[in-house]
Amino acid sequence: MRPTLLSSLVFAAGAAFLSTAAPAGPGEPAVAPGQDPGGVAVALIDTGVNYTLPQIAARLARDAGGALLGYDFHDDDAEPFDLVPGAAHGSGRHHGTSVAGILIGEAPKVRLVPYRFRANAGDSFAHIVEHMAKGPARIAAMPLGGYRKDQWEALGKAMAAHREILFIVSAGNEGHNLEQKPIYPASFALPNILVVASTDDFGRFPPGSNWGVKSVDISTPGEGLQSIGHNGGKRLVSGSSFAVPRIAALAARLAAHHPGWDALALKREIVKLAAPSPGEREPRTKYGWIPNPALAGPAPR
Repeated sequence: MRPTLLSSLVFAAGAAFLSTAAPAGPGEPAVAPGQDPGGVAVALIDTGVNYTLPQIAARLARDAGGALLGYDFHDDDAEPFDLVPGAAHGSGRHHGTSVAGILIGEAPKVRLVPYRFRANAGDSFAHIVEHMAKGPARIAAMPLGGYRKDQWEALGKAMAAHREILFIVSAGNEGHNLEQKPIYPASFALPNILVVASTDDFGRFPPGSNWGVKSVDISTPGEGLQSIGHNGGKRLVSGSSFAVPRIAALAARLAAHHPGWDALALKREIVKLAAPSPGEREPRTKYGWIPNPALAGPAPR
């Protein structure tokens, strides 16, 4: 799947409590009552999720009163329902649900903290980071980016200020070397950013995958994966957007087994699992390829 283009934006445990349904935003369903599922919290910074689907609803992180921990910065409400910001309802433009499907499929005990960014407002990502830093998530999946550095500088500063959070970000899907044509936030080169590119199952880069031996940390298969669509049905997805949640799931499983590890320790252990790709003659990432993140590291706890 190619990234979503919006202006200069590209692509895109505690005790359980019951809550009452939150009021819905314009055209959005309410968040149903539910219980916090426990587990490692992972934030998903994307277009929101379809939280009415049972498999998504079961993994939503909630506070002590049962309220959803994520937020919709486009509509400024607590219903981050999956719709590409700026798109009309009924347009069919969704992304986050399928990303979340990969994440919970490979880390089934994760606590999902969904965020929806604001259209054409790069500073909304910085606000998301500040909001997230007040909650339990110390792993963030961010399968999106853009070319205009000036619109992403506020996010870069927020990421640098919160080095307790590991940001797992997409390298993008335009077939570029990021050393020649940077994408942000991937090209900020912060120690708490892990940049992920997509390959096929044999480690080969498809024509659309971005790369960079200095700016892209690792690659992993993200082509032809099965996830869930916005309507709950099966959907085949491809691209770095879907390589990102595979690595975020690996990070969550590692964090569950090693709760004392900080963001930098998690990153070190993940890149240790990478090796040269058999599908490429020359290296195209800094650390190499992880052939199957679902089988790497520990099993779900």
